[in-house]
Amino acid sequence: MTRNKKPKLEIDAAKHHAALAQAEEGSQYEYDPTLTIEDCRRYGVRNMSGVFICHACQYRPNNGGKPHAWGSGTVCTELYLSKDNKTYRAVFHAQQCNQCNRYARFKLNEKKYVDKVLDTFELWTGRREAYESAFHESTGPHDISRCHGCLKGICVGNNVKKNRRRRRR
Repeated sequence: MTRNKKPKLEIDAAKHHAALAQAEEGSQYEYDPTLTIEDCRRYGVRNMSGVFICHACQYRPNNGGKPHAWGSGTVCTELYLSKDNKTYRAVFHAQQCNQCNRYARFKLNEKKYVDKVLDTFELWTGRREAYESAFHESTGPHDISRCHGCLKGICVGNNVKKNRRRRRR
């Protein structure tokens, strides 16, 4: 990576469609990077997991030439499903590095992505019932000041602390 190339704040998931299409249930879907909320049957936000890698930090003297990286299970992801249930779109939202405040590159956990997207589409198309809601306890903090999805006001990780407080009462 060149030093001048900036990571995107919103990352289109088109390059991950091949993994989804290889799944038996996923072969029925095509990826449409132009899909908007107006074109959709359903729209929602789910958390995905992956690793963020800040290459800008490898140029900092304290990092010894290594990029700063962190795993996240709270990667804000917008999902769109078309009205005809044949096309979809997914958009990941970046996170900022806590060492240099720049947005980092994202490496997706593709297997979990495929499972979550297909599970969501099964729910949205009526092929399965909604699961009984179980409270998910986060294993780490979600820094809402560094999450692009939170800054846009759409991240479901934004509600983790609120839900935790409500549950303890």
